[in-house]
Amino acid sequence: MARITVSTAQLASLAGVIRAFVRLLRRLSLVAVGAVAVLVVLLQRDGFTGDEAVLTILFLVPPAILLFFAQGVQALLLLPDRLGWLPADGQARLTELTRVAGQTTAARTRALPLHLWRLRGAFGSVRNVAGVALPLRVFTPGFLTAAAFSALFCVLLPAVVLITLVVVAA
Repeated sequence: MARITVSTAQLASLAGVIRAFVRLLRRLSLVAVGAVAVLVVLLQRDGFTGDEAVLTILFLVPPAILLFFAQGVQALLLLPDRLGWLPADGQARLTELTRVAGQTTAARTRALPLHLWRLRGAFGSVRNVAGVALPLRVFTPGFLTAAAFSALFCVLLPAVVLITLVVVAA
Protein backbone atom coordinates (compact mmCIF):
# COMPACT_ATOMS: atom_id res chain seq x y z
CA MET A 1 0.00 0.00 0.00
CA ALA A 2 1.44 3.37 -0.99
CA ARG A 3 1.81 5.90 1.79
CA ILE A 4 0.75 9.46 1.30
CA THR A 5 3.30 11.97 2.49
CA VAL A 6 2.44 15.58 3.14
CA SER A 7 4.86 18.31 4.11
CA THR A 8 3.66 20.05 7.23
CA ALA A 9 6.49 22.62 7.32
CA GLN A 10 4.22 25.40 6.10
CA LEU A 11 1.55 24.42 8.59
CA ALA A 12 4.09 24.45 11.42
CA SER A 13 4.94 28.09 10.76
CA LEU A 14 1.26 28.96 10.91
CA ALA A 15 0.74 27.02 14.14
CA GLY A 16 2.21 29.78 16.31
CA VAL A 17 -0.17 32.35 14.85
CA ILE A 18 -3.11 30.01 15.35
CA ARG A 19 -2.13 29.32 18.97
CA ALA A 20 -1.92 33.07 19.65
CA PHE A 21 -5.36 33.54 18.08
CA VAL A 22 -6.79 30.76 20.24
CA ARG A 23 -5.27 32.33 23.38
CA LEU A 24 -6.81 35.67 22.43
CA LEU A 25 -10.25 34.10 21.96
CA ARG A 26 -10.03 32.26 25.26
CA ARG A 27 -8.98 35.39 27.14
CA LEU A 28 -11.74 37.40 25.50
CA SER A 29 -14.35 34.84 26.51
CA LEU A 30 -12.99 34.68 30.07
CA VAL A 31 -13.14 38.48 30.35
CA ALA A 32 -16.75 38.31 29.19
CA VAL A 33 -17.53 35.65 31.81
CA GLY A 34 -15.96 37.91 34.43
CA ALA A 35 -18.13 40.79 33.23
CA VAL A 36 -21.21 38.56 33.54
CA ALA A 37 -20.15 37.70 37.08
CA VAL A 38 -19.91 41.40 37.95
CA LEU A 39 -23.32 41.94 36.37
CA VAL A 40 -24.77 39.11 38.49
CA VAL A 41 -23.37 40.73 41.64
CA LEU A 42 -24.97 44.02 40.62
CA LEU A 43 -28.30 42.31 39.96
CA GLN A 44 -28.18 40.47 43.27
CA ARG A 45 -28.23 43.67 45.28
CA ASP A 46 -31.99 44.00 44.79
CA GLY A 47 -32.73 40.27 44.79
CA PHE A 48 -32.18 37.76 42.03
CA THR A 49 -35.35 36.86 40.11
CA GLY A 50 -35.98 34.17 37.54
CA ASP A 51 -35.85 36.71 34.72
CA GLU A 52 -32.41 37.81 35.83
CA ALA A 53 -31.27 34.17 35.94
CA VAL A 54 -32.43 33.69 32.34
CA LEU A 55 -30.66 36.92 31.37
CA THR A 56 -27.48 35.68 33.03
CA ILE A 57 -27.63 32.40 31.12
CA LEU A 58 -28.20 34.29 27.87
CA PHE A 59 -25.17 36.47 28.63
CA LEU A 60 -23.05 33.34 29.18
CA VAL A 61 -23.96 31.80 25.80
CA PRO A 62 -21.66 34.00 23.64
CA PRO A 63 -18.53 33.30 25.73
CA ALA A 64 -19.37 29.59 25.57
CA ILE A 65 -19.71 29.72 21.77
CA LEU A 66 -16.40 31.55 21.57
CA LEU A 67 -14.72 28.92 23.75
CA PHE A 68 -16.13 26.13 21.54
CA PHE A 69 -14.82 27.95 18.48
CA ALA A 70 -11.37 28.34 20.07
CA GLN A 71 -11.34 24.65 20.98
CA GLY A 72 -12.28 23.70 17.42
CA VAL A 73 -9.51 25.85 15.95
CA GLN A 74 -7.08 24.31 18.45
CA ALA A 75 -8.18 20.83 17.33
CA LEU A 76 -7.34 21.76 13.75
CA LEU A 77 -3.69 22.03 14.76
CA LEU A 78 -3.69 18.30 15.53
CA LEU A 79 -5.27 17.40 12.20
CA PRO A 80 -2.03 16.80 10.22
CA ASP A 81 -0.75 14.37 12.85
CA ARG A 82 -4.07 12.52 12.95
CA LEU A 83 -4.15 12.23 9.18
CA GLY A 84 -0.64 10.79 9.27
CA TRP A 85 -1.48 7.81 11.47
CA LEU A 86 -4.99 7.23 10.11
CA PRO A 87 -4.05 4.84 7.24
CA ALA A 88 -1.99 2.59 9.52
CA ASP A 89 -4.77 2.55 12.12
CA GLY A 90 -7.36 1.72 9.47
CA GLN A 91 -5.26 -1.19 8.21
CA ALA A 92 -4.88 -2.54 11.75
CA ARG A 93 -8.65 -2.36 12.29
CA LEU A 94 -9.33 -4.14 8.99
CA THR A 95 -6.94 -6.93 9.99
CA GLU A 96 -8.70 -7.25 13.35
CA LEU A 97 -12.14 -7.38 11.70
CA THR A 98 -10.97 -10.05 9.27
CA ARG A 99 -9.58 -12.15 12.12
CA VAL A 100 -12.74 -11.81 14.23
CA ALA A 101 -14.92 -12.66 11.22
CA GLY A 102 -12.87 -15.79 10.55
CA GLN A 103 -13.19 -16.93 14.15
CA THR A 104 -16.89 -16.13 14.31
CA THR A 105 -17.85 -18.47 11.46
CA ALA A 106 -16.26 -21.43 13.26
CA ALA A 107 -17.47 -20.46 16.74
CA ARG A 108 -20.48 -21.59 18.67
CA THR A 109 -23.17 -19.35 20.03
CA ARG A 110 -21.55 -19.49 23.49
CA ALA A 111 -18.62 -17.46 22.15
CA LEU A 112 -20.88 -14.79 20.66
CA PRO A 113 -20.55 -12.34 23.61
CA LEU A 114 -16.75 -12.55 23.36
CA HIS A 115 -16.82 -11.84 19.63
CA LEU A 116 -19.21 -8.95 20.11
CA TRP A 117 -16.83 -7.52 22.70
CA ARG A 118 -13.92 -7.80 20.27
CA LEU A 119 -15.98 -6.16 17.51
CA ARG A 120 -16.74 -3.29 19.87
CA GLY A 121 -13.04 -2.51 20.02
CA ALA A 122 -12.65 -2.67 16.25
CA PHE A 123 -15.70 -0.54 15.53
CA GLY A 124 -14.88 1.84 18.36
CA SER A 125 -12.07 3.24 16.25
CA VAL A 126 -14.64 4.63 13.82
CA ARG A 127 -14.89 7.61 16.14
CA ASN A 128 -11.22 8.29 15.36
CA VAL A 129 -12.08 8.49 11.68
CA ALA A 130 -15.04 10.76 12.41
CA GLY A 131 -12.85 12.76 14.76
CA VAL A 132 -10.80 13.89 11.79
CA ALA A 133 -13.80 15.63 10.23
CA LEU A 134 -15.38 16.99 13.42
CA PRO A 135 -12.94 19.90 13.97
CA LEU A 136 -13.85 21.16 10.50
CA ARG A 137 -17.34 22.07 11.75
CA VAL A 138 -15.91 25.35 13.06
CA PHE A 139 -15.76 26.55 9.46
CA THR A 140 -19.43 26.07 8.67
CA PRO A 141 -21.10 29.39 7.80
CA GLY A 142 -23.56 29.19 10.70
CA PHE A 143 -20.89 28.53 13.30
CA LEU A 144 -18.56 31.18 11.88
CA THR A 145 -21.40 33.71 12.03
CA ALA A 146 -22.25 32.71 15.60
CA ALA A 147 -18.59 32.95 16.61
CA ALA A 148 -18.24 36.40 15.02
CA PHE A 149 -21.33 37.75 16.79
CA SER A 150 -20.18 36.12 20.02
CA ALA A 151 -16.77 37.78 19.73
CA LEU A 152 -18.45 41.14 19.16
CA PHE A 153 -20.69 40.57 22.18
CA CYS A 154 -17.71 39.53 24.30
CA VAL A 155 -15.95 42.78 23.37
CA LEU A 156 -19.02 44.93 24.10
CA LEU A 157 -20.14 43.23 27.32
CA PRO A 158 -17.25 44.40 29.55
CA ALA A 159 -17.77 47.96 28.29
CA VAL A 160 -21.48 47.78 29.08
CA VAL A 161 -20.77 46.40 32.56
CA LEU A 162 -18.18 49.14 33.16
CA ILE A 163 -20.74 51.80 32.18
CA THR A 164 -23.29 50.12 34.46
CA LEU A 165 -20.80 50.21 37.35
CA VAL A 166 -20.21 53.91 36.80
CA VAL A 167 -23.95 54.61 36.71
CA VAL A 168 -24.61 52.57 39.86
CA ALA A 169 -21.72 54.21 41.70
CA ALA A 170 -22.93 57.69 40.79
